[in-house]
Amino acid sequence: MRIKSFYAGTVEAAVSLARREMGAEAMLVESRRAPLESRHLGEYEVVCALVPEAGSAPEPESESPPDPRLAIELAEMRRQLDLMSRTITRSAWSGTRWSSAAPELSAWHGLLTAADLDGEIVAQLLDGAGRASPDAAVREALVAEQLGQRILVDASLGAPRAGKPVIAALVGAPGAGKTAMLAKLAVACGLALRRSLALISMDDYRVAGADQLRSYAAILGAAFQAPDNLAALAQAIAEFRGKQLILIDTPGYGPRDMDRAADLAQFLSKHLDGSTHLVLTATMKSADLKSVAERFEIFHPSSLMFTRVDETRSFGTAVSLSAALEKPISFLGTGQQIPEDLEGATKARILDLLGASSNGSARLAA
Repeated sequence: MRIKSFYAGTVEAAVSLARREMGAEAMLVESRRAPLESRHLGEYEVVCALVPEAGSAPEPESESPPDPRLAIELAEMRRQLDLMSRTITRSAWSGTRWSSAAPELSAWHGLLTAADLDGEIVAQLLDGAGRASPDAAVREALVAEQLGQRILVDASLGAPRAGKPVIAALVGAPGAGKTAMLAKLAVACGLALRRSLALISMDDYRVAGADQLRSYAAILGAAFQAPDNLAALAQAIAEFRGKQLILIDTPGYGPRDMDRAADLAQFLSKHLDGSTHLVLTATMKSADLKSVAERFEIFHPSSLMFTRVDETRSFGTAVSLSAALEKPISFLGTGQQIPEDLEGATKARILDLLGASSNGSARLAA
C-alpha cells in the first residue's frame, strides 16, 4: 500500500495533484490545513492511499516467510480504507470532477460548500444537474431550481381563524434571543397590522426573567401576564381569547433542564390552540444545531426561527437543518434593533444568505 501527502493552495488543487500522480483508484484518507512546518509547500494537505488490487504484481519476496498476521492487518486496512472512501464527505473528489467536467458546477460547489450547506445535499444537487443535460446553462438553472426546492419557508405565526386569536409560543435554548424575537414579532405581526395583542411570559428561570417582556408590553400597550404554573397559563390564555394575537415566551432550557421542560411541552401540545416555534442562533455549528433541535423536538415545533443572522456567513447550516427536519424557516433576526431587525423568511432572501443570488437564482422568489 502506498500513502502520500500532496500540498496545494486549495483542497481541490491538492486532490488534482493526487489523482494525476496516483490515478483514479487513489483513496482520500484525510484533508486538512497544512501544519506550519509544511505550510511553505501549500496551504492545504491531502493524504491519499493507493492499495494494489488483488492479482496485481506481488512485492518481491523477503528472506523471511510472510507473517499471516500482517496479511490480515493489511486486508482489514484495505477494507477500512475502502469504507472510508465510500462514506467520507464527497466534496474534495466531487469538486475536482465537477471542475474538470463542468466549470459552472464547480463554481456552485465552491459557493455552497463555503456557505456550509450539507455536503450530501450539495452532492445531490450537482450530481442531478450534471446528469440532466449536457448544456451548461441548463445545468446551472437546474441547480438553482433544485436548491430553491430544498429551501422551506413560512413567514407566519399560524393561520388566523375567524373569531379566534393567533397563538404562538417561542421555545429554545438559553441565549437564543427568544424574548427579543418575541418583541419584534409583537410589533411586526401585531401592532403594524393593527391586531390587538397580549404577551405572556413563562420565563421563571432567570432572575426577573419576565420583567423585560413586561417592559416591552408596557411600551407597546399590550396586555401582559406572567403565570407561575401551567394552570395559570391556561387561565391567562382563556382571558386573552378576545385578543387577535397572543405570544408566549418560555424559559431557555439547557440540556439538564429538559425534564422540567417536558411538562410545558406536553401542555402546549395538548392545550395550545396555536403553533410552537423553535428559536435557534444562526452562528451555531451544524452538530450543535442538530443537538438543540433534537432536544426540543418534545415541543413539536412547526417552524424554525434564526437569530444572529447578521453575524454569520455560513447560513447553509440553518438551511441544512430545515431540510433535514422538513420544517420551514419562518423569521430571521438580523440585529438588536426592535422591530427593524426582523425579516420574514423568503426563498430569495435565503438564497442571498447562501450567496446564491448572483448565480442566477435570484429569480426564485418567495
